[in-house]
Amino acid sequence: MKTYTFICGCGHSGTSLVANMFASHPDVFIPLRETRAFMRRDAEESTWKALVEEAKASGKTHFAEKTPRHLLRIKRIRSVVPGARFVVMVRDGRDVAASLVRRSGTVEDGLERWVHENSALLRHIGSPDVHVQRYEDLVANPEQNLQAICKFASISWAQEMLEFHKTERLWFGVDQLKKGTGEKGEEHRNRRNWQINQPIFDGRGQWRELLSPSEASMFSEGKAGRLMKHFGYG
Repeated sequence: MKTYTFICGCGHSGTSLVANMFASHPDVFIPLRETRAFMRRDAEESTWKALVEEAKASGKTHFAEKTPRHLLRIKRIRSVVPGARFVVMVRDGRDVAASLVRRSGTVEDGLERWVHENSALLRHIGSPDVHVQRYEDLVANPEQNLQAICKFASISWAQEMLEFHKTERLWFGVDQLKKGTGEKGEEHRNRRNWQINQPIFDGRGQWRELLSPSEASMFSEGKAGRLMKHFGYG
């Protein structure tokens, strides 16, 4: 493999969208699942070795992988995969919480996860092997931002990445393209798979319809408020 790119970031921040764009690149191998290769130390070596063999067998020249919580394992991945690059997605915390609420049931859970995982990102901002991509910027100008991601990852630009939705792919172990409800389990996996097989969906500002004023205000206070300002969310 010429390059290794890890797509990560707080869940529901656009990692699946970017992963499906990478899957459309003719030179990129990417497993259509979250491998969680570096989330279990006891299985790390065998899982990573199997992934490398899978990538080599594909005949592709570049490797990419998407596991959101690999954000928490960047330091470890660096030590195992020399030259690894990390594309880290960031999204307005209110929209993340609004998206997660179907799955977790509470805005508080979404807030806690967003704060924890984006706080971890702060330690890596400015590192030459980390590219922070805001979901909102990608949606507003996909070609320009995708080209920047490709340049960072040292892969050639491919127009097919913008046409990702024209080829049906089955992610997350589902066996058919089906619009699920988004609730836990199979319905959640179906919903996620269906969404990333659609043209780019503009999910900016959906929190305005899904969160109450008091719930939204939680993201303007304390650590959450400081993180929102840091990433440019008012």
